[in-house]
Amino acid sequence: MMTKLLEQALRQVEQLSASDQDAAGAALIDYLAHRDDQRLSDAQLAEVRRRRADPHRKLVSHEEAKERLSRLPG
Repeated sequence: MMTKLLEQALRQVEQLSASDQDAAGAALIDYLAHRDDQRLSDAQLAEVRRRRADPHRKLVSHEEAKERLSRLPG
């Protein structure tokens, strides 16, 4: 059974050209092949939970986050 979100995405993909459909399919296959590589370690997960539990944590806007990421090396 597919989720509603995946169904919606596939309906949108159906409207694309054949080459764009192939690109979307390749991206999905790549995601599925590497999804286990993108899991957090136990220590990383504990740190995320610690930070989310802090009622005084500082949140940044999407734009500020993009700008910070652009300054990272590599």
